[in-house]
Amino acid sequence: MAESGLSLGWSDFKKEVGWFMGYGRDPTAWSEDQTSEIESIVQSGVRRVYYPVSQTPGIAGYEWSWLRPTSIIYLGASGSDGTITGDQFDSATYTNWVTQGITTDDTVTISAVGSGDTPLDEYTISSVAIGAITLGSSPGDGSSLTFLVGRSPANYSLPDDFGRLIGELHFKPDDQYAAVKVCSVADMLEMRAIEDRTGAPAFAAVRPKAWDRTTGQRWEILFWPRPDTSYTLYCEYEAYSGALSDSYPYPLGGMELAELYIESCLAVAEQRFNDEVGLHTQAYQAFLTDAVTRDRKRSARYYGRMGQPKTHRERRARGDTGGTYPITYSGELI
Repeated sequence: MAESGLSLGWSDFKKEVGWFMGYGRDPTAWSEDQTSEIESIVQSGVRRVYYPVSQTPGIAGYEWSWLRPTSIIYLGASGSDGTITGDQFDSATYTNWVTQGITTDDTVTISAVGSGDTPLDEYTISSVAIGAITLGSSPGDGSSLTFLVGRSPANYSLPDDFGRLIGELHFKPDDQYAAVKVCSVADMLEMRAIEDRTGAPAFAAVRPKAWDRTTGQRWEILFWPRPDTSYTLYCEYEAYSGALSDSYPYPLGGMELAELYIESCLAVAEQRFNDEVGLHTQAYQAFLTDAVTRDRKRSARYYGRMGQPKTHRERRARGDTGGTYPITYSGELI
């Protein structure tokens, strides 16, 4: 798909900043230090568009609709489209789910293989690769199999660009399960302590993963009950975007925000280069106000829970599966 002729990107922003700072519009004429300074200013200008600072004390900055992609989370993996050769297990379903962070701490349960083979049980995983896993022992060759890849506890990695979960998680329409409610990590751990149940997930909690400072912060999502088979969940989340570069020149938001990005970069330049809040900062605020108004007109806004607040505790009793159609009275779950 061709980019709009009116779109502006990485090289355009750098040329505008270079011209403002008196270095000219020709990148080949800039020194190494000048190039580094210009690129730092442009990246800062892009960040200020992605996460604009509110001008009202106590009120968070605006959240753009285009920073909220919908993601798919595959819980477990089951099916009959895999094959076993020796201790090698291949499956298209597993290929999809491996991106969710399966490790050698997980297990694969194989209930049947090809004709003439002995029914199989739970097997450990010794290595993981996209499209295939190697089992801890060889179950025998089979032309087809029925399998379930599961994990205990049910913790799944979220996308690397994940920033914040927005709203609930939803199953596929034909699954006819109630939406997965988001609760606190403390509530999730309490539910797991009360009962290690399996079934369709009813609750989810998001928490940061262990961090060794070699990468940025990553997140994972916890579920209860543990999935008893494969499920597909859809969720909306606030996404982080990578830095602009020659390979990825265009910022999010589309062509209509081109002038906003220009003025944001120039506002950063005048504040750093001239130590002043000048005309470009004023222009940036004007373009930002217009862009926010347009974004609000074309996208629904999330207002949070309506009605009386309630806790998740009433749904933790043993034997309570969460129900397909929850019933409430006066804002409280029956």
